Amino acid sequence: MKKITKLLIGTNNIGKFKEIRALIPRYIKTFSTSDFDIKSPVENGNTFESNSIIKSKYFSNKTNMACLADDSGLEIDILK
Repeated sequence: MKKITKLLIGTNNIGKFKEIRALIPRYIKTFSTSDFDIKSPVENGNTFESNSIIKSKYFSNKTNMACLADDSGLEIDILK
């Protein structure tokens, strides 16, 4: 298996980028989507997981790099 030395963090949110970057080993050079001027794809999945997969595949295809993406939000049961 090839060792990852470069990683695209698939977010246009600088705060999320910094949070995720802090968790990545220092020997891995990280990039943000703004380094490539890439806009986010349509997130039409039914779950946070499916939207994360949509984003990571989209950004990976656009840059030909390994990509880690997340999707998060608040879930409030009473609001359904």
